[in-house]
Amino acid sequence: MILDFKEIPEANKGTGLQDTFELFTRDFLSFLGYRIVQDPDRGADGKKDLIVDEVIKGITSEYTIRWLVSCKHYAHSGAAVKDSDEINISERLKQHHCDGFMGVYSTLAATSLSGLLQGQEHHIIFDHEKIESYLLDSLDGHRIACRYFPNSFRQYQLENPTPAKIFDEESELICDFCGKNLLLESEHGNYVLLKEKTSEDGNYSKQYKGVYFACKGDCDNKLEYINREKGLHFYGWESIDDLCNPYVWLEKMMAFINGIQHHQDMDEDTFEKMKKLFINTYPYVARHLTQKERQRVRTLLSIPHF
Repeated sequence: MILDFKEIPEANKGTGLQDTFELFTRDFLSFLGYRIVQDPDRGADGKKDLIVDEVIKGITSEYTIRWLVSCKHYAHSGAAVKDSDEINISERLKQHHCDGFMGVYSTLAATSLSGLLQGQEHHIIFDHEKIESYLLDSLDGHRIACRYFPNSFRQYQLENPTPAKIFDEESELICDFCGKNLLLESEHGNYVLLKEKTSEDGNYSKQYKGVYFACKGDCDNKLEYINREKGLHFYGWESIDDLCNPYVWLEKMMAFINGIQHHQDMDEDTFEKMKKLFINTYPYVARHLTQKERQRVRTLLSIPHF
């Protein structure tokens, strides 16, 4: 579990915050698209916590299911919700003129309760895992998670960074062979610097004569062959994945600037493409390092040439 439901205060203690899980449930169901008919309150509720409507739209008509919502916040004890915790479900539905039963639980429903609910035509359980999956799947869900689970959601954001919104359009680094965007999470690529050989004994030109972006593997190999046919040879490469690590990005940017200071020579096209590389990877590094990235930095620093 990523979200710690223990961050929501216990429901059976008179701290003034004992209604928080019911309020969370109201906000969660509203986020999912349910219409709140009756909000939580502290009165004698006849074994209901909220009442919500779900509008089902068809091609030519629509109908509404009215749900009786029962909230059970057992995260602090870790107990599952049993059939004895949800008594007289049919009578409660009739009393409140509802069509279906909905349980919103911070733990799991016990097998005994699941069996009991099989007799209900309309029933649904949102346990802690289902709730978490919905909240972490959208920006609106993130807002609710940030409000009710501030500590665990902050840790989630740290370990699951997203690119900073710097530019109006999505950043792209296109593979020069197949055209894929190498900044997509599913793609992995390298950038490769090129020079001309000035002699058969392995001397290279002072000036960089090119740079290409390539998917790792086949595209990289094909572009290396194509450039060799033009007289341009591999003179150094780095992983674009690594360049999206904040520490590595800063180190490579400083090396790039130091090269300019020391009159490192690049033709104009190579220089412009290197600027494009740093500009488009910047949104991925304008943030904290994850634990995985910190470990990667330690690994890279152990390599002598890095």
